Amino acid sequence: MARLPKPLLGLLLGTIVFFAIWMVALKPKSSAGGGSQGGVGQYQSAIDKAHQAVTTSNQANAKLGAPTATAPAPKPETPATAAPATAAKTATAAKAATSAKTAPAAKTTTKAAAKKATTAKPNADITLSPAVGVQTIQSAIRSGKVVAVLFYNDAAADDRAVKNELAAVPTHHGKVVKLAVPVSQLTQYSIVTQQIPVVTAPTLVLIDASRQATTITGYADPVEIGQRIDDALSVK
Repeated sequence: MARLPKPLLGLLLGTIVFFAIWMVALKPKSSAGGGSQGGVGQYQSAIDKAHQAVTTSNQANAKLGAPTATAPAPKPETPATAAPATAAKTATAAKAATSAKTAPAAKTTTKAAAKKATTAKPNADITLSPAVGVQTIQSAIRSGKVVAVLFYNDAAADDRAVKNELAAVPTHHGKVVKLAVPVSQLTQYSIVTQQIPVVTAPTLVLIDASRQATTITGYADPVEIGQRIDDALSVK
């Protein structure tokens, strides 16, 4: 085997050593950052498009009033107790107004009835015991007189007022017999109640000379009572 000349062999070895050193120490290496940037660069276009899509979506939601990903949706106001509170106040005010309107009217009526009861001046006592009262009614009917029997509740102001007004009506020289009967004695006056039902107080029963009966139920003033008695007197 032919041997290379020493100068050529030395040059070859030098070349090999230089190539080895270049491969190990002098060859430029790609950095991790560069590789990473190269890898990211491969997908950078898709990432940019995704970001643009998110921005577009947020802008569209903002125009529609919907919450976006970066801003929480505002909580809606729920004044649930405002309407019931207003309704309760309105109902209370209406009730107070109604009470204020009705209370003076009731008070005025009671005062008027009490005043009439105290100002009327009876000309005779028309309250009798049941036994005497029944006999008086029977005797008056047989004699063809007008009988006025009041069934009343002594605890009621209107009833007491009607009683005093009946007592103040003239007897027309004895042609009218007047009698006031408490409702507690109602059953003892069957001579009247069997023919004329009495279901409320005050009730004034008028019996004329022909033994025909009419009634006045509830409060009646002296003018009405006097007129009805005159009508009964005119019957023959």
